[in-house]
Amino acid sequence: MSVCLCNLSADAVLELAAQGKLSLEPASPDPTSFTTDVELARKALGELAEDLPRPIELLTGSLDARRRKRGLAVHVWRGPLPEVGFLALGGGAYVTSPEFTLLQQASQLHQASLCQMLGRYLGTWSPAKGHQSGQVERAPLTTFDSLRAFAREMSSARGMHSLRFAMAYTCDGAASAPETSLQLVLCLPPELHGFGLEQPIMNYEVDLSSEARQLYPHDSIRIDLCWRDAMFGLEYQGDEHGTQLGEDYARCFAAREESYELWYLAKEQLESAVQMGHIARKVARRIGSSVNEKQWPTEDELQDLLDVLAGRKHLGPESYEVLRSVRRREGRR
Repeated sequence: MSVCLCNLSADAVLELAAQGKLSLEPASPDPTSFTTDVELARKALGELAEDLPRPIELLTGSLDARRRKRGLAVHVWRGPLPEVGFLALGGGAYVTSPEFTLLQQASQLHQASLCQMLGRYLGTWSPAKGHQSGQVERAPLTTFDSLRAFAREMSSARGMHSLRFAMAYTCDGAASAPETSLQLVLCLPPELHGFGLEQPIMNYEVDLSSEARQLYPHDSIRIDLCWRDAMFGLEYQGDEHGTQLGEDYARCFAAREESYELWYLAKEQLESAVQMGHIARKVARRIGSSVNEKQWPTEDELQDLLDVLAGRKHLGPESYEVLRSVRRREGRR
């Protein structure tokens, strides 16, 4: 018998592996062997069980095992399984792949939260308690190419329409959670209380000329959110930036030397619908957006989105009708 972690338990393991704390190998286990027996599960997981959020979430194909059992949450997967949907932890323990984990969450999360999770998987950071910045750098957990291949294989699976929707509005390459939140506020459609703006390139690298390097002694700079055609970018300033103001100013001057205009934002802007709404409208005009301003979110709607992205409010998944209305409007553009 073996055990398979899924959902948020899989998420925690995937992040640990990306940080080099665990080793995972592609695997093709027999799902009929997945057990939900508490003692067998704890034995297979070993010390890892103590590091996982509660309840520990397990995957099974047995309808008889769906109820929660003493610290375990059992999830039944009905329907076809992906060909490459599992990774081996060793000792008879498995974890669902990043793509399969996202699909599981697609049926449970509000669309903005799903986009936020996807942005983390496509980004270069992991949350890390106790770290000064609250995160550590790592390689992306997945890529758009891998997700598209997975979506083709699992096209009829429950939650796939939500995952495809998230893929259409989420950017890869974010280096922090606030960068993804800022991108989503600006780019999610008005039906989800965003502004529907053109997607930026995340952490776009701009090579510096010799003149610019005299201001900022590096070969290049990275712009958090960059609209390349408009030669414009947004920079999020975390708390750690208070100790590097001189370097930030130098980057700004170097960007100007290369004809890029940078605007700086901080936590206070991402918490305030009044400020964020004003900034979003200014960004739209600066990049030459053609979005109809009459469709933009109200202050209350925008605050709802900001609260969801900040974890201050938790909502259920959006209905299929909402997502379909977005597709209809996008198709008319």
